Amino acid sequence: MIHFTPRRRNLLALCLVALLVLGGCATYTRQIVLRYDPVTTTRFGGGDLYLVNADLQPPTASGAWAFGNTKNAEGVMLDTLWSGVSPAGLVQSALQRELDRTGYQVIPAQKTPDLSNKMVEITAVTVNVDQVSNISRINATCTISVSFTVTKNDLPVRKLHYEAKGSDLSIKDRDRLAETLLRTTLQDVMKQAIPDIVAILEQ
Repeated sequence: MIHFTPRRRNLLALCLVALLVLGGCATYTRQIVLRYDPVTTTRFGGGDLYLVNADLQPPTASGAWAFGNTKNAEGVMLDTLWSGVSPAGLVQSALQRELDRTGYQVIPAQKTPDLSNKMVEITAVTVNVDQVSNISRINATCTISVSFTVTKNDLPVRKLHYEAKGSDLSIKDRDRLAETLLRTTLQDVMKQAIPDIVAILEQ
């Protein structure tokens, strides 16, 4: 039988505290790899639809895009949250999947085509995800702002702007919290945007 002296008990307690601290600091998200799930369930339209994304936002010197920061409970910077896909690229991918579900044949493009009956252009995107790392949990906030121009028969019909905000915390699966929050916030944007876009295209 192992006999725990006061010294051993203190050493064991210090080891447990160290494990908690290291666990709390090591399990926040560093890279976002978004797996988007579309929320549209009804078919609205059809035909070819150009989805234009000029994506003028350059990456950082590392070749990635910074989406936000991770700080500790005292506000000290710990890390940068980044993605290999630009904010506009994430929005384009989500929008394409949603519009595919409505019945359109979506044609991605980097510039405006010479002739187009129906077109949606992504004109501005801002995505920000911030994390606060505590010993026992991660708190995250997300804000997404997007702007579109909807065109019919080569004429701009409507400019649209949407914004959604979300926040959440996690004790388990902390390394997936930022991805999950980004996905649900982007879904909130699409829930607003898709009915408006389809209504304009089909009126």
